[in-house]
Amino acid sequence: MAMTQIESDELRIQLYEGTVRFVFKKKDGTLRNAIGTTNLDIVPLDNHPTGNGGESSKASVRFFDMEKNAWRSCSSSTEIFLAD
Repeated sequence: MAMTQIESDELRIQLYEGTVRFVFKKKDGTLRNAIGTTNLDIVPLDNHPTGNGGESSKASVRFFDMEKNAWRSCSSSTEIFLAD
C-alpha cells in the first residue's frame, strides 16, 4: 500500500468532502488504519452529532469511523498518511 503524508488541515477538508482511507500514528507509536468521513450525507442519521460535543479543537481531527461505526479522533500533531 502506497502512503502519502498529509497535514491535518488537508485531512479535515477531505473528510468533509467524502470518505477517506488514511493511516495515522497513535500515541503508543503504532499505526492505525481508518476509513472515515465528516460528511453528514454519509454518516448514518442515528450517529449525527447532537450539538453537545462542545467546540471543535485544532488539537485533534475528529472523524466518523466507517468500520467502527463511531466517532473517533487523531491528534493533529501526529503523522497522517493517505492510503492509496
